[in-house]
Amino acid sequence: METENNNRKKRIYVRLTDKEFTTLESRCKNTTCRSVSDYVRHCLFSKPITTITRDASADEAITQMSHLNRELNAIGNNFNQLVRKANASSQAVEIKGLLLLFDSQKKAMFSKIDEVKEQLQKLAEKWLQ
Repeated sequence: METENNNRKKRIYVRLTDKEFTTLESRCKNTTCRSVSDYVRHCLFSKPITTITRDASADEAITQMSHLNRELNAIGNNFNQLVRKANASSQAVEIKGLLLLFDSQKKAMFSKIDEVKEQLQKLAEKWLQ
């Protein structure tokens, strides 16, 4: 590749408006070309250009899944703490209270799991279209 670059002694000059240059730069950024010059050479000589596409519609779903993941982790931590307390406790009254807390945490966890399932179903439907 270095010998190819060393042979490039000729320059051409093209004047572009700010808008045209911005468009050129944004198109270049969406490819695997390392520079605007490289991108323009590929365009001029009809070399194949690999374009990187990103599905912006998946961003919202990924953000929601990330949020649900954090919530599930928090519920799991609470659940583990309740189980540890129940195992360490020797008093029946305290265990009953912990079981009530356990039941509410279990319901919250199952609710979040259902949300995750719904989001995954929506993602699957979107990707299969």
